[in-house]
Amino acid sequence: MKKEKIMIIGVMVILTVIVIGVIVVCQFPGWSEKSFEATVQEIVAQPDGEVRLIVERTTEIYGSPINSLSISKDTKLLGADGKEISITNLQQGNDVTVTLKDAFTEETPYYYPTVYEIKIIDTDK
Repeated sequence: MKKEKIMIIGVMVILTVIVIGVIVVCQFPGWSEKSFEATVQEIVAQPDGEVRLIVERTTEIYGSPINSLSISKDTKLLGADGKEISITNLQQGNDVTVTLKDAFTEETPYYYPTVYEIKIIDTDK
């Protein structure tokens, strides 16, 4: 009887670990993402070829509302219809949704996040 109780408890622990593992694996793709809405202020092309998008957040997730976002070849730029666009399609005043890596630490003096996606949500401005 005592061995059966130990076996049942062991099986329950193993099942619990498996369920937690499945939940973690299913959540993995989005667990380090943060999204916010912002308004495009300007597009800055650096001399070294780097393109930065200066936005003012309209939804607060960090202290300062101004962000300088690096646009890399891996950053998806999407129009309001969800189709890919180029950086030249972004205009000052466009409202956008920004999806980026949530990896801010207090020890980092300058926060330049990895930007996954920028999508226009309003082109009427």
